[in-house]
Amino acid sequence: MPRPLRGDGPWVVLIGALLVWAATHARTGQSVDTSGPVLLAVTGLSGIVALLAALRAPGGSRPWGAGTMLAGAALVILTGVSISWSVAPDDSWFETNRTLAYVAVMAGGAAAAWLAPGRWQAPLGGALLGTTVIVLLGLGSKVFPAAIDPEQVYARLQDPIGYWNGVGAIAAFALVLSLWLGTRRNGYRPLNALAYPIAALAVLTLLQSYSRGSLIAAGVGALAWIALAPRRLHSLLVLAVGVLGGGFVGIWAFANAALSTDKVLLAARESAGAELGVLLAGTIVVLLIAGLAIEFATVFTGVGPLERRRLGVFVACVVAVIPVAGIAVVATSERGLTGSISNAWHQLTDPDAAVPGGDPSRLTAASSFRSQYWRQARDVFEIQPTHGVGAGGFGAVQPRVRKNGYVAKHAHGWIPQTLADLGWIGMLTSLTLGLAFVLAAVRGLGLRGPLRHAARRPERDGTAAAVAVVTTFAVTSMADWTWFLPGVALAPMLLAGWVVGRGAEAAFVPRPRPRIAVASPRTAIAVGLVVVFAIGAFSIAQPWRSVRAQNAALAALDAGDLARAEREARDARSLDPLSVQADYVLAGILSRKGDLEGARRLYESAIALEPAIPDSWQRLASFELYDADRPFNAQRALGIALRLAPTSMVAQKMAVAASRRAVEKRQARSGQATAPLAGQTTPGTSTPGAATPGATTPGATTPGTATTPGTTTGTTTPTMPTTATGGTTP
Repeated sequence: MPRPLRGDGPWVVLIGALLVWAATHARTGQSVDTSGPVLLAVTGLSGIVALLAALRAPGGSRPWGAGTMLAGAALVILTGVSISWSVAPDDSWFETNRTLAYVAVMAGGAAAAWLAPGRWQAPLGGALLGTTVIVLLGLGSKVFPAAIDPEQVYARLQDPIGYWNGVGAIAAFALVLSLWLGTRRNGYRPLNALAYPIAALAVLTLLQSYSRGSLIAAGVGALAWIALAPRRLHSLLVLAVGVLGGGFVGIWAFANAALSTDKVLLAARESAGAELGVLLAGTIVVLLIAGLAIEFATVFTGVGPLERRRLGVFVACVVAVIPVAGIAVVATSERGLTGSISNAWHQLTDPDAAVPGGDPSRLTAASSFRSQYWRQARDVFEIQPTHGVGAGGFGAVQPRVRKNGYVAKHAHGWIPQTLADLGWIGMLTSLTLGLAFVLAAVRGLGLRGPLRHAARRPERDGTAAAVAVVTTFAVTSMADWTWFLPGVALAPMLLAGWVVGRGAEAAFVPRPRPRIAVASPRTAIAVGLVVVFAIGAFSIAQPWRSVRAQNAALAALDAGDLARAEREARDARSLDPLSVQADYVLAGILSRKGDLEGARRLYESAIALEPAIPDSWQRLASFELYDADRPFNAQRALGIALRLAPTSMVAQKMAVAASRRAVEKRQARSGQATAPLAGQTTPGTSTPGAATPGATTPGATTPGTATTPGTTTGTTTPTMPTTATGGTTP
């Protein structure tokens, strides 16, 4: 290996840079156009590492992690097979590619553990570096709003990935990893002092994201680290300093209306951001100095076992007093203890309860939109309890079961999302994967197996940190379903792979590496890996190439080149035969050319792919009403759309327009021509890409309503999208 790559530093930087690029490029993870390159890159890199491990890993090693990899492969296969029964096959293909990439990253982590077991600090350091940079970028949008995000209207921190719960989850990872950095037994000690300002930055980001699920996940992850790590008192010191520093700046920001209120003018945000930047820089410097002082003072050196035990008992008592004091305060409140618990449970589970606003008060509120999404997921699950409606199908079917105007792409929770998409079979497969990881983690931590009585080594502390990060990710997925965010999922999947791949190998003496024969099993395994990863890369690339072709078709259409636009659109359909968006793009082009029958066949083809999706029928109705001037056909399509989604305001408004146009045509036939109603669109004048009257522009939100990624108000039914993103239906 070249000398510059022999240390951990270059690998830490490479992993950190990859995580930052994935988070900032894929963002919310809902667009094939932005997620495709990320999923393709991480799958390819993981395949290269796995190939090197197959050819060059030390001989005689046990196949650690094989069971976990098989469980992951089973989840990928189930997700892919669900395309055959999915209500939205294209979305299921996208989810299959996402799951495939994540499992590939986990396999790459395991392969790296087999290939270079001494590099265990590289994935941890890379994850810490990447999450810290993302946290800094997020806080930078508060400090420099004009340069980073001048159009932001929400106070909740959502940059650089566009989703506050995702930013909170990444900050939770950074907090857990800072505890490992501040208490590790090896490494450069001044570098360890960075743990204190990093912990403060993570706490501040958690508070500014207003993400209650991420705060809970950070607490669980910190507890997991403290329970598994040997230097608990030192860990508590790092945590306490970080909470004090980050909490101080966070409380100051809460009190500043320009930083904690939605829809603030840019000038006010800039002024408040400058003040925040000065305060934040001062806090970082102070905490760094404090960290250096603590590191060189060796606070706990020379403290005997008895003193450590007494300190531990004191800390445990202080921690125990906190919930007791909280219970006492609640018991003396107006509702009393039982009344307060009952009220909180009602707010959490009642879908009709008032939801909190986008300000710091939501951190103490129990209600949220999750109760609505969870109930909707239950209704979707009851459609097909055994195998679900197909991976990624919840968002497509949700309009059929919703009781209000809020449409969500995800159910905001691992259990409801999995049950709705894949039913009991998917839940069992996911639990199998989780159980396989838990067993591997127990073995790697020395709680059971060959390492149980082995001497404590720094590598086991690193394993504890990796397990704590994976635990944090599991909690955030339970609360917010952050699985769909590549910027969130890649780091814990990499660390999970390292944990299961390393196993208990440290308990055994490595054997000499055998020479590799041409026809050896290693060669066969390498060939198999090349085939598997090539198939995976092809599967990920096809939808991405299709979306790029759709965008090229739309660009050609805007330029007036109809021949090239049609050619690109047909290429998009051939690249992704499951894409209804490709059908809509080509249908719009044919409609522009005057080939109404060809366009109608494409809309009907989309309905054949997704007959249970209201949007498919609404798009056909829009074409029949505004392009073909056939209001009676539009009424028939809208009747089906309204049976599938009775609360769709777009379908209702379009039905009114179709009824008016039908009356006009009847009157025209009988010689009773009437003037068009005010505001009515003249039939046949709509252009591809024009939105149906009453529809919400994709990406727009109703003033005064907060939305999350994957959540919109109402439904959109443009004849043809102005941009092709893939993966989602507007």
